[in-house]
Amino acid sequence: MKAVYICDNCRLKEVVAMCREYGCGIEVQSFYDPAYIEGERDAIAKHRELIRDIPGRSLHGPFGDLCAGSFDVMVRDLARYRYQQAFDIASQLEIKQLVLHHGYVPGTSPRSGWIKRYPAFWRELLDDKPDDIRVHLENHLERDVRMFSDVIGAIDDARVDICLDIGHVHCNARQRLTDWIEMLGPQIGYVHLHDNHGQTDEHLGLGFGTIPMDEVCGALEQYAPEAIWAIEAGLDHIPQSLAWLKERGLMQ
Repeated sequence: MKAVYICDNCRLKEVVAMCREYGCGIEVQSFYDPAYIEGERDAIAKHRELIRDIPGRSLHGPFGDLCAGSFDVMVRDLARYRYQQAFDIASQLEIKQLVLHHGYVPGTSPRSGWIKRYPAFWRELLDDKPDDIRVHLENHLERDVRMFSDVIGAIDDARVDICLDIGHVHCNARQRLTDWIEMLGPQIGYVHLHDNHGQTDEHLGLGFGTIPMDEVCGALEQYAPEAIWAIEAGLDHIPQSLAWLKERGLMQ
């Protein structure tokens, strides 16, 4: 059976209760926001206490305006600072799965320069990181699967793989979702599952939009069988989404 997590959508207590009820792991998301990191008192202690009995845990780190492949060294330095914060928070929460955005914005940087700068950024950042941490780089606005695959391959570190956000592909990519899955294959270590109608990132429950979910889940099972699946729908769609997976034998 799949390892299935629930993204907490910054509503920690409610989702912790769901995780206990359904036997799921949790993706902690509040720390994506630098204002929360720097302004919320006792945030680490609060999260640590609430998630301590949930065995499957991941952390979504900051991503807004972060561009680790920028040609501007000051922009790369900001990304390095925020990503280091994410590693530090994950360590304090005893979390080994870290989700960070890939960060490429189409049309803002030539592909050749990005592929040169981006792997160098990650090799430097990972130099002092433990071997048991796993970084899942998430697609967002990327249109082309090949560019995404090429940079992950160029990093060439067993600690780094892909968080495939299927909703983002459905909204933004040129190729079909199943083409992305077949192309990326075992590079996919983590998946954000949610639905939309192909226009905006609606974060609907499974089956509420136009993503061919049965086909997509079948492709994920075939090409990325070890990947963790995280439901990233609105909280009111979580029970239905888990039921959808159970009906198809994809979780207990």
